[in-house]
Formats: sequence, structure tokens, C-alpha cells
Amino acid sequence: MKVNPYQFTERVEFGTLEPGEMDANGQTEGDVFKPKLKVWFGHRQQTLNQQYTLEGLNVKYTKLIAIRHNNDIEEGMYAKIKGRLYQVLKVSADERNGNGLNTYDILTLQDVTKGGVGING
Repeated sequence: MKVNPYQFTERVEFGTLEPGEMDANGQTEGDVFKPKLKVWFGHRQQTLNQQYTLEGLNVKYTKLIAIRHNNDIEEGMYAKIKGRLYQVLKVSADERNGNGLNTYDILTLQDVTKGGVGING
């Protein structure tokens, strides 16, 4: 899959979910996204085959994005794009060119606010 870095026009924050603050009754107010790093990304289009495979696995509300290769991004992390929370399901690293400037990772993200994995589902 060819990647054009000039298409990296949006920002994504990667981080973790941590327990929220305690309220006056001693109840946790829910999980809070804690960002760790921010990178530029570009949207990628899923092929029909990828869409059918994910549907067959009962995985819905996914998107693909491309970023410059980053060893700090791991499966299971959370990502925030324009206020929406996603979980990183898969990191497909491009290792053909080593760790140079022209290596990219394709990430499969699942929207956790639409009934996906993690919180709010």
C-alpha cells in the first residue's frame, strides 16, 4: 500500500485510559483519556476484502490511518481524533526500509463510542 506523507493532514493523540476522579460519594466518574503523544496521520481506505473480514469477525466501526513509523504505538492503546475515542486493534508496520523517514505504519482503529471495544460500548 503506497503512502503519501503529504496526505498527513490531521492530528491523532495516542494514550491510555485511566480511572477518573472520585466524586463526593466515593464513586469513580469513569475512565479518562490520558494522551502520551501526538502525531500527524492520513486516512486510508479499507478494501472490500478487509471490510468483509472484519464484519465476519464481528468487528465494526473501524477505520484505517497511516502514520510515520513509531515504535511507541502499540495494539490496545487508545487514540483520539477530533474528540472521538478509538482503540488500536492492529498495527501493520512497514519494515521494508528499516526505521528511516520513509517507513509508515497502517493502524486499524475501532470507534469505542459506537459500541465497539473498551468504554462507552
